[in-house]
Amino acid sequence: MKNSGHVCSSRSRYNTISVVLMLLCLVGCVSVLYIPTSNDAVSQNIPLETLTKGRDLYVKNCGSCHNLYLPARFTKTEWTRITQVMKDRAKVTTLEVQQINQYLGVKAKKE
Repeated sequence: MKNSGHVCSSRSRYNTISVVLMLLCLVGCVSVLYIPTSNDAVSQNIPLETLTKGRDLYVKNCGSCHNLYLPARFTKTEWTRITQVMKDRAKVTTLEVQQINQYLGVKAKKE
């Protein structure tokens, strides 16, 4: 009986470590994504609140199922195509897709 307690304790410790590592990976990915600044907002003529909301939506809705790609991975056109394809699956509104695209577009790869 002592041995089974040790196995449960080891398994519990393993599960805890796994969860912590997964959270660290997620936080690490999110922290690499740029955070919109007032300079971004002015240069793109988009309210900072819209860019911030777009980032939050991207992290929450896209990051819940996928690895998050840096905005520079795709062009604005490619991002628009991707978000349109995923809109229904992610259960996001047209306005939310627009906000996500505005956020991604600021640092998107040049066309």
